Amino acid sequence: MENDYEKAVKLFMVFDILGDTERRGPKLWQVERTRIEDVKNHVLDLMLITRLLKKYFPKNINYNKLNDYILCHDLPEALTGDITKFEGISESKIKEVTNIAIDYLIEQFDGVIELEKILKNYESKVDLESKIVNMIDKVHAATTFLKYQCEQNIDMSNPKIIPELKNNKFVKEKIKEGKDLGDILYEFHIKSVNIDDEELEKYKITRQVANKITNAIKAFAEEVYNQKKKGTLLNESKKFPVKAMKYKISQN
Repeated sequence: MENDYEKAVKLFMVFDILGDTERRGPKLWQVERTRIEDVKNHVLDLMLITRLLKKYFPKNINYNKLNDYILCHDLPEALTGDITKFEGISESKIKEVTNIAIDYLIEQFDGVIELEKILKNYESKVDLESKIVNMIDKVHAATTFLKYQCEQNIDMSNPKIIPELKNNKFVKEKIKEGKDLGDILYEFHIKSVNIDDEELEKYKITRQVANKITNAIKAFAEEVYNQKKKGTLLNESKKFPVKAMKYKISQN
């Protein structure tokens, strides 16, 4: 196969755009933070969570597939940005621009890596690996807001929060129960960590295997939530050895 470093570098630079593409959820919730998570941060976090859970997953999981899905699943957002349905854009319109972006990326870069196979398989969740990444993706949305909540960067009374979010039935019910936004989004997203009977057949796995996977992902998310409730989620940096931080420049 002929080497094509020119296209490889161009794809690398497309991926680099994700580092300047902020995740829209925290922006819509008016998270008051100097630096909001970008899509490249999100990708790296998914890779680390997956690596941390590896020892709990079945031995036959294909980690090359997992890594490909993680690296590429949000690549179209380099073109489209991170769009949410809460911004007055219909799901059909979001799908339309996403498909245009996917088609462009495939046309330009499918020879560099198997983008058509990776992106389309992920969108359709054709295999167990794509389903695993999809579930971890949902969990990460929750853990991000748990962190922001612990930092006290969320003000639910902020009038700039769009009505589509504040007036959401689920959100309003949970606020009445005394839940903060971290609690609410954790409860919302953890429901997505599930492999139903139809998917058992689709992925040709047993309920025991499915439970082993979902239990590991849930256990990770639950521990983040437990540390949030105990007020210990952000404590690790307080234990760093002072001598190691001698030359660290403060970002506050």
